[in-house]
Amino acid sequence: MFKKAFECMEMTQRQYVMKIALPIIFMGLFFPIIMFLLVPDLITGTFTYILLLVPVLFIGAALFYPSTVMGTMRSQIEVNMHYYITHMGVLAASNMARKEVIHQLSMNKSYGYLAIESGKIYSLMTDWNFSLAQACRFVSKRTPSPIFSDFLDRLAHSSEAGEPFDQFVWTEQKVVMNEFDTMYKQSLGQIQMTKEIFVAMMTALIFLTSISLIMPIITGMEPGILMAGSIVTFLGAEGILVFVMKSKSPKDKIWHTLSIETEADRKIRMSFPVSMIGSMILSIILMLWGGGLAITLKIALALTPFALTGYIASKEEELIKRKDDNFSAFIRALGSTSGARGGIIRDSLRNLTYHDFGPLTPDIKELYKRLETRINKIMSWNYFAAGTGSNLIERFGTIFAEGIDKGGKPELIGEIVGDNFMKIVSLRKLRYSLASSLVGEVYGLTGGIAFTMFLTLAIVKMLVNIFEGTDVPAGMTSILSLGSVMDINFLALLLMGMMVGHSFLSAILLRAVDGGSLFNCYIHFVGMVWLSAILAEVSFVVMTSLT
Repeated sequence: MFKKAFECMEMTQRQYVMKIALPIIFMGLFFPIIMFLLVPDLITGTFTYILLLVPVLFIGAALFYPSTVMGTMRSQIEVNMHYYITHMGVLAASNMARKEVIHQLSMNKSYGYLAIESGKIYSLMTDWNFSLAQACRFVSKRTPSPIFSDFLDRLAHSSEAGEPFDQFVWTEQKVVMNEFDTMYKQSLGQIQMTKEIFVAMMTALIFLTSISLIMPIITGMEPGILMAGSIVTFLGAEGILVFVMKSKSPKDKIWHTLSIETEADRKIRMSFPVSMIGSMILSIILMLWGGGLAITLKIALALTPFALTGYIASKEEELIKRKDDNFSAFIRALGSTSGARGGIIRDSLRNLTYHDFGPLTPDIKELYKRLETRINKIMSWNYFAAGTGSNLIERFGTIFAEGIDKGGKPELIGEIVGDNFMKIVSLRKLRYSLASSLVGEVYGLTGGIAFTMFLTLAIVKMLVNIFEGTDVPAGMTSILSLGSVMDINFLALLLMGMMVGHSFLSAILLRAVDGGSLFNCYIHFVGMVWLSAILAEVSFVVMTSLT
């Protein structure tokens, strides 16, 4: 594994040790020594052991850095493999030479490390006079991705056997897309498993935080510090779980990545400052004239303007999903009608502007207008993709446009692009379904946490009131006197701060699972904050009615 990792980093083992590993290890060894020399008075107790762990951490980083780099490169290959094989199939349909196809793919920077690996194959064929089979086998032994390695082995065998390149690539469409299907569903299965762990951990952390509310009455500990420590533990553990869930999610974005700013981008960009200003104004108003409101409701009201940004992003995202649903039918129709007309795209597109492709229709009309100017075909398709806002349409639309520009057969290209596009959309719908079920679970969990925490606080408040009105027997003063110094309002503020942090992390979790924009998370963030605030007040009302 380390040998392959060093080859991915394009350095020998000796070079890695001299240039990276030794400097990191020496830094880890010298750091404790420098600390002992500069601030010897601080090096006492637990801090001494922590300082001695620093060299161990640095040595571990030096050992595992190559495998981390290799994992990143493998991920870049595997998340782009389905686009890569589609692109290769489209270029093969234009009767390009194999070497030129590899060269064309190597120049596409959106493929990340996959483009670099393709560039190595092209360089071996051009500069070292390797055959395609030899170059593929050479790179296959050194690539970090087993999926790409298997593909290169099959390509090498096909080349040696004399199989036509276009026939091989069209067969590989199904093979690679099946592998992508398996990998995608495995990721969704891992999300499902991690979700169960998330719910179990949150349940355990609720118990921990509830205990931290009651412990000061029993043990005499400082309530504010104990509660703050529990909240930091709660949010820290939740943050780690959200990060793990995000790492398990398929790297499949909904929104386009082009630098072209669209009307939807402008709406979202302008709405965020409006939301911030609205939140600040509401906060000032509530601080000056909101004395009668509970602190929980004040916080919820102050954060409400952020729902505007979330609503706009959510609305645009739903529109993108509907456009994705219609793109496959459009690209198939464009390919088949263009093939019937001898490959003339503009005339076929003009006829398609009269058909109804749902929310995609206005973008198709804009595409036709741009192509009619005959200035730049590829840029016209880029503006079309940006207008739809879809990352899938951006990738597949560019592939279709490039294939047509290279003289490929429109009907064949339309079929390849349309089939693979629909397979990805079908997998995405499984992901959206999982995300939808997670929304209900997260809201239920948030409600359970809020009600449990504030109900516990209401019980503590009741006990404090009892202790304040009771003569304390001798010997119990050290315990029961805490009731008089426990600031219930401050603890309620801490709890509401915890619920705000939990709501934000949960909203990010939902966006990580469905692959949407982070701006979309604000609508769920505000919703969960309001749910927490309402249940907080309900819990106090319930306890008041019981007493």
